[in-house]
Amino acid sequence: MKKLALFLTFSMVAMSGLLAQAQTELFTAKIEEGQMPKDIMAAIEKDFPKMIAKDFRSIPGEFIDGTFVLNSDNVNTYNNQMYRIYLESDGFEATLYDEKGNLVSARETWKNKPLPKKVAKTIGELYPGWAMHSNYERITINKNEMRNAYYRVVLSKDDHKMKITLDELGHEIEEGSMDAM
Repeated sequence: MKKLALFLTFSMVAMSGLLAQAQTELFTAKIEEGQMPKDIMAAIEKDFPKMIAKDFRSIPGEFIDGTFVLNSDNVNTYNNQMYRIYLESDGFEATLYDEKGNLVSARETWKNKPLPKKVAKTIGELYPGWAMHSNYERITINKNEMRNAYYRVVLSKDDHKMKITLDELGHEIEEGSMDAM
C-alpha cells in the first residue's frame, strides 16, 4: 500500500510539471533572433544599448482599454503580437514589446544597488525596524506614452517577510502583507 501511495504521489508531481510546461508553451512561441521584426530589434538597441538580447518569444494577445489580454485558443483570428525578450545584464531582465516596437514593460532584478532616495526614505518611515533585502525589482510600465518605474522590495523582521511596491516618488502602490511571499 505504501508503494502504491508513493507511486501515485510521484505520478501526480510529474504530471503537474508536464501540465505546467504545456500551459507555458501554449501561450509563447520561441523565435530565432534573425526572424524578429526589425522594429523590435531597433527598439531593444535603443532602450537597452548595453544589454544583450538572449531569448525571444512571441505572445499572442491584444490591448483592450489599456490592458493586455491573451488571445483565445483561436489565435488565427488575431494579428496582434507581443514579444517577450530576455536580456543579459548584471541582473535578470525581461521586456515586453508590442508589434510596433513600443516598450510595454520591463522587469529588472537589481543586486546590491541603492534604491532611489525617495523610495528608501519612504520604506524607512513606513516600516521602521524592518530590514531590506539587498536585491529588489525595478518594474517599468509604459502606458499612454509615459514610462513609470516601480520598485518591489522584500522586507524582513524577525521571522516575517513581506513584499511592498512603491513608485519612483516613494508612494506605496501595493501595501505589504505579512509573509506574503
